[in-house]
Amino acid sequence: MTALCESKLQKNNDTSPYRGDEKWKRGDVMERRSDNVRVNTPRTSALYPVVAAALLANTLVACSPTPANGTPQVDAVAIAVANDPAPFGYDPAGISGGGVTTFWEGLYDSLFAPTSDGSIKPGLATRYSFNADKTVLTLTLRDGVKFSDGSTLTSALVKANLDRRADPSLAAYSAVAKGGAAEIRNVSAPDPQTVVITFAQPTASAPSLLADYSGRIVGQKAIDNPKSLLTTPDGSGPYILSNTESVKGSSYVLNRNKDAWNADAYSYAKVTFKQLGNAQSQANALVSGQVAVAPVDSTTKSLVASKMAVTDFPGTVFAFTLFDKLGKVSQPFADVKVREALSLAIDRKKVASIHDGAFATANYIPKGQPGYDANLEHRYAYDPAKAKQLLAAAGYPNGFSFPMQAAGNTYDLDLQAVKEQWQQIGVNMDIEHVTQPLQTPRVTPLGYFAFAYGLNPLSWVESFLLAGGVNPQHASDPAIKSALAGAESGQGNEGEAGLVKVNNAIVNQGWSISVYSQPTYVGYNPKKVSKPVASSSGVYPLLSSISAVKS
Repeated sequence: MTALCESKLQKNNDTSPYRGDEKWKRGDVMERRSDNVRVNTPRTSALYPVVAAALLANTLVACSPTPANGTPQVDAVAIAVANDPAPFGYDPAGISGGGVTTFWEGLYDSLFAPTSDGSIKPGLATRYSFNADKTVLTLTLRDGVKFSDGSTLTSALVKANLDRRADPSLAAYSAVAKGGAAEIRNVSAPDPQTVVITFAQPTASAPSLLADYSGRIVGQKAIDNPKSLLTTPDGSGPYILSNTESVKGSSYVLNRNKDAWNADAYSYAKVTFKQLGNAQSQANALVSGQVAVAPVDSTTKSLVASKMAVTDFPGTVFAFTLFDKLGKVSQPFADVKVREALSLAIDRKKVASIHDGAFATANYIPKGQPGYDANLEHRYAYDPAKAKQLLAAAGYPNGFSFPMQAAGNTYDLDLQAVKEQWQQIGVNMDIEHVTQPLQTPRVTPLGYFAFAYGLNPLSWVESFLLAGGVNPQHASDPAIKSALAGAESGQGNEGEAGLVKVNNAIVNQGWSISVYSQPTYVGYNPKKVSKPVASSSGVYPLLSSISAVKS
């Protein structure tokens, strides 16, 4: 292995692929990206990415000349992911979840782009404006953008992409589809570089919503024949997939797209994504020098820290999510007093103590992000006596039993700890381990997941909590709906206050019962690569941040 070039990108602490454009000034809090939304289930789940879908980097070789912007150009890097990043092909509208964000960043551009400082910067759109009530968003598109099929970016192409939201099989567009929380009513293309998007209701978080999978744009060939995306990507990103070098479900080789508008922001001429799911083997590979970046958990952190550097990405919340909002599976869950009782009966500090670096939280929005409310920690402090009073008031003085399906054994320690605590108030959680997490929302009142999102959780609330798979009964709550509407139409401090109201509504209505928060750790060899940086306060590194440094 040869010595690598030092990156001015690292010196300037600017890991965004959008250098050269003036940073967009944030018009309001809602324009911050809910980046890298994640739902954690065991590695066998095809529905949700794994919490530890962090990235590994392998051998870096051969330094090439440095371009004018200072980013070192290096021959190759190998990156591993815990899950197959493209299990269903390469349609960016067919996937959702942040566990594969880094992979998809290499192939596709979005209309907007989240950055490590929490702001939204130009992507395929260079300018935008809202009307007064935040129902109409007007975009000006970037000139000269080419897709891998040879087509160019036009407003008609963007309209065709967004119009695909009508296809119910496309998970990424569920939030903007008819009936969704951020429903797009109409998309028009008044001239080749202008797109006008009309929402059914105020949607101030539209830039953040369109900064990830909902805003990823495919080329004309893919629009004309979407089935082509089963085997071949059609994007404008900094890399192009090499089908001849890739092995489906094992490794994916991306070669530099020299025609990409932001190609120079990426260090490597070749990036290989390898599917490696075992945290211990990843840690061993890192400390032995086989890889340069690896995910780290509580079982491997000490080993990695003794040999390499470890960074953390905060913002992961472990929580019970309410599936059975109408009480169809278990009648008690239809009563908000029961949900409050369950929350008060959790000794969060005790559960958090099981995990290295974890801390108790009752908030839906992680600490340190706009919308977090310290008062909720006091309101839902451990109080089993009050929990029993609430159960009695709801008509369950002797408690009740309910089924709880858990996918695999990933969360056994947490679930067993909470099970014992709930038994103290007469509630028995009958845990059954299953291998088909797709079925759990239909047959169990609660799910238990790890969530991670960026500085603006509105897109996550709209696309997952309300419109997604955790709301199979299509339930609606007036308090949550009102708070969300207020946040979507807010400005400045009023907007941040709106986020606090959304957070409170979700927690108080018991749609999510948070238990603790824990950073996601990533180990890396500081002699080989720069410190990986996540987008906003997400937990998945930006591909552009994984760059070469001097050995």
